[in-house]
Amino acid sequence: MSKQRRPGLRLPVVDFLDTSVFVEILDIPFRNDHRAEILAEMDARLKDGVRFVLPTATVVETGNHVFQIADGSARRRCAGTFMGMLRRTAVGEAPWVLHERTWDGSFLVSLCDGVSTGMDLAEHAVRRQLGTGDLSIVVERDLYASRAQAEVRIWTLEATMATWAELS
Repeated sequence: MSKQRRPGLRLPVVDFLDTSVFVEILDIPFRNDHRAEILAEMDARLKDGVRFVLPTATVVETGNHVFQIADGSARRRCAGTFMGMLRRTAVGEAPWVLHERTWDGSFLVSLCDGVSTGMDLAEHAVRRQLGTGDLSIVVERDLYASRAQAEVRIWTLEATMATWAELS
């Protein structure tokens, strides 16, 4: 699925935000050890013209992390920040856009087939590779890349997810 490049032409870069990065941005307790570095890296990428996309699984997984915060006041603070980020995303004020697409039959077939990972969903489960959320981010990235004239990656802090962060 790699894009053909013409000599001297640099494709725009689009990074899908993995949950491991988004929880750092939102400052989720116990999931924010690299927050300063992530914010600095995001700023550098934005200055380099990188565009960001927020996949559905990242929203769902991040919400789950927020709701699991034990301390009630911290949970309320993070839920408010999360809700504010979602609202800014909805109206186009966030530094990323939502990947707007529907989960249809074709999407589920791609998820089951494991898209570009070379393993189907069952094999990922047996080998303890990508979970369904992470695999759905890879599916979203691949679908986006098939339509875009861009280099499309996944920005992640997870070693297993990093294996499939770049399209080959």
